[in-house]
Amino acid sequence: MEDAEKHPLTPDFETWPLATMPNSARSECGVLLVEWSDGTVSRHHPFFLAENDPSPETLHPLSRETTLSPLDLPDGLEVQGAEIEPHGTVRVDWSHGRKSSRFHPGWLHGNAWFGKKPRLETAVLWTAAQQPEPPTFNGPQALQDPATFLAWLHALRDYGVARLEALPNQDGLLMQIVEQIGPVRESNFGRMYTLEIKDDPDSNAFTSDALMQHIDMPTRECPHGLQFLFCRDNSTSGGEGIYADAYRIAEDLRVEEPKHFAALCEINWTYNNRAKTTSYKASGPVIELDAQGTITGIRYNTWLRAPLIASLADQDRAYRSYRAFAARAQDPVYQMKFAYRPGDLVAFDNRRALHGRNGYDAAGGTRFIEGIYADRDDLYSAIRALERKLSKEDTP
Repeated sequence: MEDAEKHPLTPDFETWPLATMPNSARSECGVLLVEWSDGTVSRHHPFFLAENDPSPETLHPLSRETTLSPLDLPDGLEVQGAEIEPHGTVRVDWSHGRKSSRFHPGWLHGNAWFGKKPRLETAVLWTAAQQPEPPTFNGPQALQDPATFLAWLHALRDYGVARLEALPNQDGLLMQIVEQIGPVRESNFGRMYTLEIKDDPDSNAFTSDALMQHIDMPTRECPHGLQFLFCRDNSTSGGEGIYADAYRIAEDLRVEEPKHFAALCEINWTYNNRAKTTSYKASGPVIELDAQGTITGIRYNTWLRAPLIASLADQDRAYRSYRAFAARAQDPVYQMKFAYRPGDLVAFDNRRALHGRNGYDAAGGTRFIEGIYADRDDLYSAIRALERKLSKEDTP
């Protein structure tokens, strides 16, 4: 019998494991108390339960989204009783004449509070010695085999940079691959761009000059999260890609130069593009942290910084910390260097992996590299959706 036939719906489309099952359930002071087979105990607020009730009256069966307003529930709503049904489904009986609710045990356990949860951190921090080349996967195989495609996405998420190789020189292929992950995020360079030399460049990228390590689009309120570079042809000399793990740099600063780390987290720099027809401007610290102090993003681009308007003391602190970050970003110890080979598609987290390049001889051959931006949210969504699809295919 399929799990969907044994248990009620959940307010999502995820697969919830049943490794831990409820032993007992009861009301305790108006909340639901569940004792689990692993010896743990969870308590569930009545509003939490009612808002996630999978019954057709409160959950749309197709969208799996709630149809309730928070004010549709009475102030004094309480759990009056509970019982374990066959296959572990937890039935909840309500006050105020509300119809009983039934909850999937895997979902209930997976969304229970057992104390502070450790952050599920997947990031693998690296230096040049630890990661001399991007994690690399066979491109044609990844396009045919969802498991290989998922492995590439995992590497992109975890290392901040990952490569497909041996792809055919095919029009539209880069767009096709990116759209398997999610929507393209356009920029002032268009929906897709070519890294070519322009007579009137609107970025240093459109020259043959060397580029210092940086992120793109620090001029945006939320910089673009992902970048994809597809090398369709390259017979020039030079122009090697230079990548650095900015999270590794930041964590080393946190330990070895904590005053500079603090300044990089606290002082906002403003970035503005220098184009003649557009004027983007945004501010933020070089190192972004969440409430737990975990690094969530980097905003670093030397040549797009606007003048820093601050007191002399703050300017001194800001410039010294920025120089400390730059010293590590330009240190070969942190730099992964590799050539762009025809057929290579390099994907990287634009808010983590600093990228740059050596200069190249534009007269010494041809160089055809296409680029597209997307967002990290789409990467995470694609990973979860593909994991869910493959896990269902593996289930008898």
